[in-house]
Amino acid sequence: MSTNPGVTRALQTVSQIDLAPINKKLQFEDPTFWTDELIAETETNYRRFLVLNLLHPSETLSVNEAVDEYWHQHILDTRKYVADCETVFGYFLHHYPYFGIDGGEEWQENIEAFAATQQLWEEVFGVPLVGAPKLTLDRILGSYQPERTDHDPKPVYAFPKACKSGQHCNKTIVPNRINPVINPLIKPTINVPTRPVNP
Repeated sequence: MSTNPGVTRALQTVSQIDLAPINKKLQFEDPTFWTDELIAETETNYRRFLVLNLLHPSETLSVNEAVDEYWHQHILDTRKYVADCETVFGYFLHHYPYFGIDGGEEWQENIEAFAATQQLWEEVFGVPLVGAPKLTLDRILGSYQPERTDHDPKPVYAFPKACKSGQHCNKTIVPNRINPVINPLIKPTINVPTRPVNP
């Protein structure tokens, strides 16, 4: 975990919101899938997703399917979501559910956004959002790119599908965080050196 004061402040801000009702609703609807362990892990990751949005408002962030489903549940409690957004951001964090559904270049952008999010996530929190052992859990991850290269497969991140792809808040995609050595599935022609994390 980063010792950056900005990260610490953002974590404190996000910790002010109560997500217990979201956990309760998810477990009520599907208690077999939403185990206590998965709820705890996903709540932590959702809070981290909010932290990254707070720290990097110009980035397009893309998360796995479990976090996206958690976000959907939060949005459905409209009054709470509005109040929580005001507490964390001072504005409403919109959800754009159509990113990546038409395939083609937008699908590639979706992959790039997820790879960039993974890289930023590890820089800020010291752990990946998605680890290699979870690649078979499709409901948690969404689909993933099956091709392999001669690179170490561990950093080849899974990416989500269609609406289950995270941020979708009409931000501009910023693919220049992507390192082709770390993320070899990304088009090398669009890669530029990664930037440091903003304080």
